[in-house]
Amino acid sequence: MDTKKILNLDCRDSKNQKIIQKVLREIKPLSRFSDEEEIPMWAIEKVISVMCKKYNMRFSNIASDIFGNETHIIWKGDIITEHNYKTVGTVYGISMYELFAKAAIVLHDEVKKGAKIRKENL
Repeated sequence: MDTKKILNLDCRDSKNQKIIQKVLREIKPLSRFSDEEEIPMWAIEKVISVMCKKYNMRFSNIASDIFGNETHIIWKGDIITEHNYKTVGTVYGISMYELFAKAAIVLHDEVKKGAKIRKENL
């Protein structure tokens, strides 16, 4: 499943939550968590922090839309580059956990793309 489809998953569905957890485990530091446990928020925050610092990106502009849904707050966050402030991606979620999980997935995808470009230029 590609990143765009993953970002469009509704995490109110337990099946989709499992897909998100599986994709998160593909990020090396998060692979140490077992399939039976949910990856803790602190671990996702740490991965985001490390990737942002190492690859000059930023997870910012976190905002809520309380009118977007009758029963849930819809959270939005942007991933931008530090050198030109270009938006790499925007993520949405109905919980902060979902928002941060999807942000980690986008950041990891951008890191993989960068590695592929660097490898091609060798």
